[in-house]
Amino acid sequence: MNHTQQRIELTAALRWASRLGWQSGICNHFSLAVDESEDGPAGILINPQGYQWSELTASSLLLMDQAGKIIDGEGSVERTAFFIHLGIHNAEPLAKCVLHSHPPYTTAIMCTKPGRLVNCHQDSLIFHKRIAYDDNFGGIANSENEGGRIASTLASKPIVLMANHGVSVTGKSVAHALDDFYYLESAAKFQVLAQSTGNPLNIIADEDADRMASGFGTDENQIKGHMDSILRILTREEPDFTN
Repeated sequence: MNHTQQRIELTAALRWASRLGWQSGICNHFSLAVDESEDGPAGILINPQGYQWSELTASSLLLMDQAGKIIDGEGSVERTAFFIHLGIHNAEPLAKCVLHSHPPYTTAIMCTKPGRLVNCHQDSLIFHKRIAYDDNFGGIANSENEGGRIASTLASKPIVLMANHGVSVTGKSVAHALDDFYYLESAAKFQVLAQSTGNPLNIIADEDADRMASGFGTDENQIKGHMDSILRILTREEPDFTN
């Protein structure tokens, strides 16, 4: 099995996301760009079409090249995954990991107008000025043009929230992308629940958010610890994920 550790981490992200209810049937997709090494050729690891994330294993992931050709593994890539992920990986070289899904709370926000995550909770500050918005729903992303259009909306930001659709979170590693995804959905949940009370949101002023946001920035130890804890739990409770 090539790129063993990268496969294990991406599979762990998929299994964990399944536990958190982020998957839609057998749809949605996570990917990770890997470099050529003694462990295997360069390419993009991605989950195969037709499987629940909870049943995936490290060896079941596919490796495709930059043109989308499968170079290792058995199965096929969902058409929308092909265009969304290739579009982002090719447009944003720093986006090593791309997590695309339709999680309930973030997606709910993008089913409203104006469809914006606002600074009403400290988790929101993690994403202050780090989110791009795609307000132009283009239907199912089954063409190179639509994949490229979605990728272009990132404009070098790590996250794009997509109107009438879902979210794509990118990062320099699986750990970074998954940590961001977790806290993004947490922030969205607080916002949706707060709005459900019927009371106005208590939004942090822009000047205060500008001042405080850096305190909620990347903490490498926390990100590594988050991923390590997920790996420990899955190793204990779902040890087959590394197969």
